[in-house]
Amino acid sequence: MKKLALGSFTVRLILFLPWLFLAPVPLMAFDAGKTPKVYVFVLSIWTYSVAIGIAAIVKKWEPAIVLLPCVNVALCVIAGL
Repeated sequence: MKKLALGSFTVRLILFLPWLFLAPVPLMAFDAGKTPKVYVFVLSIWTYSVAIGIAAIVKKWEPAIVLLPCVNVALCVIAGL
């Protein structure tokens, strides 16, 4: 389980690098109107870095926490923009 957790965390960390440059882009979603879907989409993108940070700190004690950033990805899909 620890090897799987390390691999998953490494992939998330690699995906975090483009996020640094693309985080302001979701603001364009507000052009579609200020609906709850837009707010969910923007907040899920912006809190991705927080989920990565929490996973980095807690993965020593609980390896399954590396799945926490999946919540942000799921919220983006549910928002359906």
